[in-house]
Amino acid sequence: MNAKILLDKETITAASNKVTEIIDLDLDTIEGFFSVQLIVTGGGTAKIEYMNSNLATSLDTDYVVQSAAADIIVSNFTATSGPGSDGKDVISFSPEPANRMKLKVTETGGVTAIAVTLIICVG
Repeated sequence: MNAKILLDKETITAASNKVTEIIDLDLDTIEGFFSVQLIVTGGGTAKIEYMNSNLATSLDTDYVVQSAAADIIVSNFTATSGPGSDGKDVISFSPEPANRMKLKVTETGGVTAIAVTLIICVG
């Protein structure tokens, strides 16, 4: 398993988003297990979704969001969400096979900013 910090207390203003750097997926060595550890602070609401691509490019427009629901890792996540009601959780997800992935974090409340720490683990 390989873990990587994608966002470290990154501020996302109300009604905006942040797309992570490229996550290269070596399909010969991974078994298809994915999870994110999420820490959210602030008064807003977070949604995390994945975007996939088989192209050797960094352009966000070349990354595909599969559908309105299937690509969402978590939505309506706040500073009081998670098993401890403390804005922290580890969430598994099952993306379609692809060579590259990016994660997009959106503040969906539209009023207040959030700060996000996001760590991905792939195995």
